[in-house]
Amino acid sequence: MSRLPTLLALSAALLLAACATRPLSPARADVNQLLSLQKTRLDVAAPVARSKWNSHAPIDDPAREQAILDDVAARAQKMGLDAQWARRFFQDQFDAGKIVQRDLHRQWQLERRPPFATPPDLAREVRPVLDRLTPELLAALSRLDGHWCDPAVRDALGELEPEILGADYAPAVRAKATEALRCEK
Repeated sequence: MSRLPTLLALSAALLLAACATRPLSPARADVNQLLSLQKTRLDVAAPVARSKWNSHAPIDDPAREQAILDDVAARAQKMGLDAQWARRFFQDQFDAGKIVQRDLHRQWQLERRPPFATPPDLAREVRPVLDRLTPELLAALSRLDGHWCDPAVRDALGELEPEILGADYAPAVRAKATEALRCEK
């Protein structure tokens, strides 16, 4: 009896196991982390929408956005990131979240949704999450800065974006959230 089929099967199994457990490349790991942070930030849009639904507050809050963007620009500059680009990235995150909020408000209007029984408190429950995410997002952006056109980063973004954001968010939301991350030559 030949041992070749057994050895081939064993080799194939080992190769598959090695492929399945191989660590992420640094670029892929950084893109994965960035997109995961973006998803966490987008996940906050629904509780914000519930709070604003109950309070009848407008979805747009230009004064708050401006204050956050000014802070982001200052932090980005200290980290060596382009301040204007960082502002653009965070504005895209605001805009993606507002798409989610507007879609939910439209849905609730059609349903004639009554106020929520326990809406989140924006100041105590939601803003601390967003405040924690801002420096984490900046750090992730810093690791990828200057590499948006690298094939490994472009490929990882193209593969991971639908996987991480696609299950929960419409294409328009995903496109807006990742707009600033696209390679511009």
